[in-house]
Amino acid sequence: MRRFWIDCRLLSAVPAIAVLLVIPPAFAQKGGSPSSSGAGNAGSGSASRGNVPTNPTPNIGNTPSTTTSPSMTRPIFLSGKVMFDDGSQTNPDIRIERVCGGSSRTEAHTDSKGRFSFQVGQNPMAFADASDSPGDPFGSPGGRLGSSPSGFGGMTGMSSNNQTNPLWNCELRASYPGFRSDVVDLSTRRSLDDPDVGTIVLHRLVNVKGSTISVTSELAPKHAQKAYQKGLQQAQKGKLDEAEKDLGEATDLYPKYALAWYALGQVQQQEGKRDLARKSYLAASTADSKFLSPYDRLAFLSAQDGKWDESADYSKHVIDMNPVEFPTSFWYNALANYQLHKPAEAEKSDAELLKLDTQHHFPEAENLMAQLQLEKGNYTEAATHLRTYLKLSPNATNADSLKAILLKIDQANAQTKPQPPPQ
Repeated sequence: MRRFWIDCRLLSAVPAIAVLLVIPPAFAQKGGSPSSSGAGNAGSGSASRGNVPTNPTPNIGNTPSTTTSPSMTRPIFLSGKVMFDDGSQTNPDIRIERVCGGSSRTEAHTDSKGRFSFQVGQNPMAFADASDSPGDPFGSPGGRLGSSPSGFGGMTGMSSNNQTNPLWNCELRASYPGFRSDVVDLSTRRSLDDPDVGTIVLHRLVNVKGSTISVTSELAPKHAQKAYQKGLQQAQKGKLDEAEKDLGEATDLYPKYALAWYALGQVQQQEGKRDLARKSYLAASTADSKFLSPYDRLAFLSAQDGKWDESADYSKHVIDMNPVEFPTSFWYNALANYQLHKPAEAEKSDAELLKLDTQHHFPEAENLMAQLQLEKGNYTEAATHLRTYLKLSPNATNADSLKAILLKIDQANAQTKPQPPPQ
C-alpha cells in the first residue's frame, strides 16, 4: 500500500520543520456526495490500496434534468445555429445538449443547415449517448471537458430548481465526435426572452481518436433502441431490476449496442454487481473500441479494487485516444502511477489534469502535486500547491494541519534565505 502525505522525513532536511500530520488524499473532486459507490468530499479520504471513496449514484443515459419543475409555468423556447470552425458542412447528427448541475440531456438535433429549435424539456425520448449524464465515477458527464458545470459537472451538488429562474444552473452546448463546443450560459434566461441563442461553434480537436459517442449505437435496430429507451426510463425511476432486464434485452437484440452495454454496466454498478458491471463495460469497449467512456469507468473500478496496473493501463488508453475530453482518466492515471511508485508518470498526468482543470474541480490534484514536489525536495513549489488546495477546499478536514505545515515551510524558507551583510 502507498499513501501520499507530507512526511516529516521528507522535510527533515529543511530547518525548523517538523511535520507529524498527514494530508488525507481523497480520490474526490470538489463537492462530491459520498454514497455506496462513488467519491467522497475533497480532503476527506484515504489513498490506501483498495480504499477508493465512493461516487454519487450514476445518472443513466438521457436523464431528465431537474430544471423541469412545477415552477416552470411558462414554456421556454430556444433556437440557434451550429457551425464548424473550419467552415465545413453541418449535418443532422449534431446533438444539442442542455447541462444542468452536471446532468446533461439531448434536447434536439440540428438540421442539414445546422439550425435547431426546441422547447426546453419537451424531448424525453431523444436518443441518448454516453455523454448524456453517463455518471462517470465522480459525477461528471463522461469525464468530458468543458466549462462549469458541464465540463467537470456534477461535483457542485447543485440542482437547478431555483423558483425564480429554473435555468440558473444550466448551459447549452452542441456535441459531435472529435469537436469541442462553445457553451451558452442559460442562467439569466427567462421564458419571455428572445429564444435565439446565436451561433454555437464546434472546434476540431487535435489528436483525438476516440470520444464519448458510440457510432455503433446509431446502427441499432428500432426494437433494440426501444428496449434501450425503456431501460433508461426504468433506471430513471429507480427500478433497477427492470432497467437491467430491458437493457439486457437491448444488448441481446443487438450485441454491438455499445451504449446499451455501457448503460447496463452503470445499472449493475449501481446495484453493487461490480463483476457484472465490469463485464458489461468490457462488452461496450469490444463493441466500439473508439467509445472511451467504458474504459474510463474500468479505470475507476480497477482503482477502487486496488488493481493499480489495470487502472493505469485503462486510463492511459483513454488519454492516448483522447487527451482532451476525459480529465478523470488523467486523475486515475496519476493516482495509479503514484501507487505503483512511478512518480514521474504520476506527475506528468497530474500536471496535465491541472492544465485541463481551468474551473478547479479537482482540488485533490493540487494535493497530490504538493506531495510529489515534497518528495523531490521542491518545498516552495509544494507550498504553492498546498495554498491552492486550501483555497479550493477551505473546509477540508485536514485544513488546520495543512496551514501549520505551510507556516513551517515559510519559516524554513525565511531561515535559509541569504541575509544581507551588516551595514
